[in-house]
Amino acid sequence: MKRDNNIFLTLFFLLALAVTSINAQENKFFTHTVSKGQTLYSISKMYGTTVEEIVEHNPGCAAKLSVGLVLTIPQHSKANTQESITPKERNEAIYHTIKSGETLYRLGKMYHITPQEICEANPGLSISNFRTGEVVLIPGKKVKEQETAGQKRKEQKKAKTHKVKRGESIEDICAIYNITEIELKEANPGITDDKLKRNTILTIPARKETGSVERSERELSNNEIFERVEEQKDSVVADKDSLVDENAIRVAVILPFLLDSYAPNEQGRMVEYYQGLLMAVKELKEKGYSYEINTFDSGHKENSLDSLLSSGSLDRMDLIIGALYPNHNKELARYAKENGIPLVIPFTSKEDEIFRNPMVYIVNSMQSYIIPEVTARFTEQFPNANVVFVEDTEKSNKKEFITYLTDELDKNGIAHTTLPISNFSTNEKTARTLKEVLIEDKENFIIPTSSSSKMLNTLLPILVQTKILDETHRIPEYSLFGYPEWQIHAKDTRDSFYELDTYFYATFYSHYSMPESSKFQEKYINLYNRNIQNIYPRYGMLGYDTGYFFLLAASKYGKEMPKRINELEFTPVQTGFKFERVNNWGGLINKKVYFIHYTRDYNIEKIDFDK
Repeated sequence: MKRDNNIFLTLFFLLALAVTSINAQENKFFTHTVSKGQTLYSISKMYGTTVEEIVEHNPGCAAKLSVGLVLTIPQHSKANTQESITPKERNEAIYHTIKSGETLYRLGKMYHITPQEICEANPGLSISNFRTGEVVLIPGKKVKEQETAGQKRKEQKKAKTHKVKRGESIEDICAIYNITEIELKEANPGITDDKLKRNTILTIPARKETGSVERSERELSNNEIFERVEEQKDSVVADKDSLVDENAIRVAVILPFLLDSYAPNEQGRMVEYYQGLLMAVKELKEKGYSYEINTFDSGHKENSLDSLLSSGSLDRMDLIIGALYPNHNKELARYAKENGIPLVIPFTSKEDEIFRNPMVYIVNSMQSYIIPEVTARFTEQFPNANVVFVEDTEKSNKKEFITYLTDELDKNGIAHTTLPISNFSTNEKTARTLKEVLIEDKENFIIPTSSSSKMLNTLLPILVQTKILDETHRIPEYSLFGYPEWQIHAKDTRDSFYELDTYFYATFYSHYSMPESSKFQEKYINLYNRNIQNIYPRYGMLGYDTGYFFLLAASKYGKEMPKRINELEFTPVQTGFKFERVNNWGGLINKKVYFIHYTRDYNIEKIDFDK
């Protein structure tokens, strides 16, 4: 009997150990379902792990990462390596995959936090989209303490104290803190120079940023570039004879004007972007909206923004637009998250902060998120297509796009074939090739696998010549489909584009033949007595589009902007907007895509799929 008891106890112990092991394993890992546009790199950045670790726990995913694939992701939290620590005692943030039957309330009980705290840590999460399989960020005690400390630091910046020294006057103190006598006296009722005693503790109010631009102008008036920009702001936007509206939306524009150096190309782009933004402010003010524009030079890319961020100059901002360099954007993103201020990054697309920062808006999104949108739109627009890929044997720089598109074509039962560029070497060879692969009753498309100018310059002439000389082969009709880079060459190749009924996808596009583009250029010339630069994107138009869109959204929606931003009705000059959160706890990326169509009747059609 005693032996039976020992066997029973041994089995019980082994079973308990197995359960403990399973629980520990569940705590150390969670699952992630791959969605469109995600890569191993972006997933690793979301969860603070590495591509190598993901591949190690998910053999085969490096070869093909398909939508719907479920990955096992290792948790990176010190708490998770200590099996004795309960969720209540946990300090570090972790990730949780929602299981069947779980609710926000049950999740809060499990981790000893409130449902509101879970939603605050995941701005993209709500009861309506709380679904099985979704991954959510569970904040830990340390995270909440850091957020509280950040808020305290913000409050400390807003109100300082000063101990009066011997002989100091009110004027002296105001000069030290860059405030007015009225502001100081409002914060310290009853003080006068006569009664200002040594060692008196005075409250120093936060600096009002309405004066910061004027001070910057005085400090930088010897710099020709910034002086010109600020003069344009005064003539276009400012109304110096009126008081600043206390309800105005306060905007910080942080760009590398490079005030202490000579860099005409970069300065020219930043000046033009700023001018376009001021045009948007002017139009919005005419419609009754009120803004306070504060301009800052972010300087060279090796510089730090620490002095600006610690000065308190941005604390009262409702919106930050900038900067250009990735290291500056990282600094701004951390500041924006700590202070709860939306940050719009107009230029660069490679920002890791987007994966873990809900305050960031990326205008120029990563191609890995744009390509799935493009391929889905292609099959929707051309369900009766027949696709011929022309492979550049030297440089096929669009492999990711081709892989996504072929997968999408296969899913929708759309025929496709791949041919080498050598099949298009002569008119006769090209004609025979096209006759063999094109189908009479289909929408035929030729798509090169490279966007290089060499590929374009090789393919376009031979296709045009073959089409013109075609009398005997009677080749079925076809169109050319390609890439955003093609708009750079459009001036030299537009006749061929028209002849070949060419399409290409783009996240931004403008052309003088389009009413909104021609109107903008006319207004720009009238205001600034100069033409916008002939580069892509056109920075003046980019400044106008981002300025108008985000300033109007901030005015109309306030704190609700992240949820309602896609409700905004706006006809852009160049860049469209359609935002989507990269994950529940991350920022928003712009997934707007157009198809540009050079038609055979010599028109340019801008296809907007959201209208």
